[in-house]
This record gives sequence, C-alpha cells and structure tokens, in this order.
Amino acid sequence: MVHGETNRIRGQAAARLLLGVGLWVCAGIAVADTPVAADDPACPSQDFTHFLQRFADPADDRVRLRYTSDPLEYEVPMHTVRDDHEGLAPTHVVLEQGAARLKRFSYRYLAAFNLFVPSPVSRDPAALEHMRAGTYNAPTRIEAIDGNGQRVTFGSDAERDTYTFARRYGCWMLTRASNLRD
Repeated sequence: MVHGETNRIRGQAAARLLLGVGLWVCAGIAVADTPVAADDPACPSQDFTHFLQRFADPADDRVRLRYTSDPLEYEVPMHTVRDDHEGLAPTHVVLEQGAARLKRFSYRYLAAFNLFVPSPVSRDPAALEHMRAGTYNAPTRIEAIDGNGQRVTFGSDAERDTYTFARRYGCWMLTRASNLRD
C-alpha cells in the first residue's frame, strides 16, 4: 500500500509541475503577444516618419498611450534633481510609470502645416497665425540608431528634446525621453 501511495503522490506532483510549466509558458506567450483591444490602434505604419506623425496626433492619444513604454526612461540634467550635483553623473534617469509617462512626449504633429510643434503651441491661436504666415520654425531631426531604432530631436542645439524609439512587438515604441535643457 505504501508503495502505491508514493506513486500516486509522485504522479500528482508531476501533473502539477506540468500544469505549472504549461501555465508559465502560456503566460509568457500572452506577454510577448499582448492582444490589442478593439479600441487600441494597430501599428499605424512600419514607416517611422508616418508612425511619428500618428504618434503625435493632437486629436487622438491612443497611439501615444499604446506605444509608450511603461516604465519610460526620462533623462534630465542632474542639476535639476540635486543642488549638490558636483562630481555626479551629468544626467539623471527616472523611470516614469502610468499616465505620468505620457506627459514626457510634449510635441504634436499638425498635418495642416506638416510640422511638429510643442503641445501648447498646437492650441495657441497666435502661434497658429505665425505658422500660417510661415514665420514659425521648430527644427525636427530624425536619425536611425543601433540598426533597430530611431532618435527624434525637436528644437535647436540650445533647447532640444530627444526621444528614442525602438522596434518592439511589431511596431515602434517610445523607450526614452531626454530633456537636457538647462
């Protein structure tokens, strides 16, 4: 009887182990292939420039919400974090989570003018008039990095914001925002 009981317990343990491994594998597949809800946009484009225009659409933040890493790396100058920054690294990286991470991408694409502008400008009637007159200039530079990513820089050398996008889950994902203005 004892021998039969031991085999039954071993069989149950093996079944639990297989079930656990199966659940673990399924969970890994679910994370790797996260299903898209009906109201979530599919990747708007495999062409990065077109993707970025949709990502920065002022009328629809679903693309920004879906394709911004959580957490998002946010880099700032160390002197904006600590007064006693002497001898420390020049920058500091914070991991932004939840809704806070969405505030770190502050540019919008205005299709009518074919340009990216700081978010407040996209709602400013005076700034929109300057754009109509052709007197508004906000430089945008897009460059490929690491063979699998894109770096977007808005603004001039003195005042610029930089965003890093990587290919993940079959689309582009904002992974890092850098605001290194003094």
